Amino acid sequence: MKKSVLSMMFVAALATPAVMADTVAGLYIGADLHFADTKGSFGQTGNRQQDFTFDDKNLSSFYIKVEHPVPLLPNIKLQRNSLSSNGNTELTRTFVFDNQTFDIAANVAQDVDLSNIDATFYYEILDNDLVSLDLGVTAKYIDGDISVLSDDASASQDFSAVIPMGYAYGSFGLLGTATKVFAEINYVSYDGSSLSDMQFGIAYELIDSLAVDLSLKAGVKKTKLELDDIDNVNADLTFDGAFISAELHF
Repeated sequence: MKKSVLSMMFVAALATPAVMADTVAGLYIGADLHFADTKGSFGQTGNRQQDFTFDDKNLSSFYIKVEHPVPLLPNIKLQRNSLSSNGNTELTRTFVFDNQTFDIAANVAQDVDLSNIDATFYYEILDNDLVSLDLGVTAKYIDGDISVLSDDASASQDFSAVIPMGYAYGSFGLLGTATKVFAEINYVSYDGSSLSDMQFGIAYELIDSLAVDLSLKAGVKKTKLELDDIDNVNADLTFDGAFISAELHF
């Protein structure tokens, strides 16, 4: 794993004694809708990748987050991310996938599903109305498959992996308003592969009561995967576009 991720984990560990925890436990439930433009290539390990044409997709994420007042125990966020796209492509080269050969100029239908589950463990380094900063680690479990179909051949490759990632979240409140700007990043790079989930946006607290808070968010979100020989698959795929979301805080 690269030094950047290890450094993030080390900083989080050092900061643990100084963590500013919530005075009471908090439960957060949220959902995102990502208007994703998908681009990229994939192929069988040991063969050249092919660029594919993908349709735009509306992708969803659902999460639950628990924060508590125990300083040495990390908070936890569990999130389910849909990450899929399909389309039709005229091949620009002879393409080999799952040991099946597709001829140049063949019209193929491709289907990519990289949906995943994140388990994030993090500490609140700062937590006040003006500035928030969380640092931690994420275990991302990808259970995916890629398939290619033409008139003459079909191929499908399943793969799965648990990928550890560094995690950071930061927000800045705009004084005199119920609005914050925020950024949330998961990132790792190792052994020729890299993976990043990033979102940047604005959050507006629509409801602020003793029983429940409701925040609305909007911004841009980008997921990029560069996979090097993960279960005999190489891929370079990007899911990029605007998103909207809602979050309840109990």
